[in-house]
Amino acid sequence: MEKEIESNSFVMPRFGQGEQLLSEYDLSVDNVSKGRGSLLIYSGKQTFMLKEFHGSKDKAKALAKVLQELAGWDGENETLVATKDGEYLVREEGGPSYLLKTYHGGRECDVKNPLEVLEGVRKLGELHITLRELSVEQEEVFYAPEHSLPRELYRHNREMRNLKNYIRKKKRKNAFEERYEEVYEIFYNQAMQVEKLIQEDGAFLEESGGYLCHGDFHHHNVVDCGHRSVILHYDNMRLDSQMSDLAKYVRKVLEKNHWNKELGMEIISTYERVRKPEREEWTELCLRLSYPEKFWKIANHYNNNKKAWASKRDGEKLMQIIAQEEARQEFLMRLYNRKE
Repeated sequence: MEKEIESNSFVMPRFGQGEQLLSEYDLSVDNVSKGRGSLLIYSGKQTFMLKEFHGSKDKAKALAKVLQELAGWDGENETLVATKDGEYLVREEGGPSYLLKTYHGGRECDVKNPLEVLEGVRKLGELHITLRELSVEQEEVFYAPEHSLPRELYRHNREMRNLKNYIRKKKRKNAFEERYEEVYEIFYNQAMQVEKLIQEDGAFLEESGGYLCHGDFHHHNVVDCGHRSVILHYDNMRLDSQMSDLAKYVRKVLEKNHWNKELGMEIISTYERVRKPEREEWTELCLRLSYPEKFWKIANHYNNNKKAWASKRDGEKLMQIIAQEEARQEFLMRLYNRKE
């Protein structure tokens, strides 16, 4: 079961603190095991997950209400567990905050199985419709201006430039740095073109509004796609364009499938059959998928490490996206032609 949990980093409670945190809940604990990015707590026939949470106390409370309403849409949907005092966050002394939620175990969506991939995006479309219909209290706690598209792309493009300038000043460059310099202009020009188009469109400069989104929707966070799928891990829920969820899912799946354009278009068509996006949303989806996200992620990872092991790993990933770039452009051409 531990292998089925997402791989986000998790700050473990210090020795003795785990028991103290769990004692704040009205819960009979039979066993505890460490998963990737979490602790799994077994109580009778139920399984719960203790996970670090980076939001505020108010956001945790608002999230609990949203998840409770979503449970009416899908009875398997996770819900937050309140402490004996009715709170949703517990804090280690001098450490981070955690929340406890119900956990639905299952096999992650298989990105190599088209039927499972399409079931995952069908479920996303249903989720988006349901989130639009909810009446949300304290909506402002889900406002995340740092994730606005113009701010995000400006920051990402700056980080790509920073790495280019760092490499340019080096007298001795490793293999990764040499290859980065060789292809930098190709991907950076793509990134700047997307940023320019977004800056020219006044709609993207609005940093408020939008709808509730999952916030981190990808194949690791949807399980049992061979049956009736279940979405996990709503911790990053925020107000944003719902195309942010769809774009991330499409990109993550296609990166694992050499940007198969037929699969990509079928994913989008499946979503559209559940929830038809507005014309402005189609434009945004095209721009989000046109952005060289993987190139930025490699640059950002190397910026934050700059070590031999990072150089080798990032070099392999860089070679992979270079090899996939022609297929990615073919998919984007198909996507833009369909939009028009």
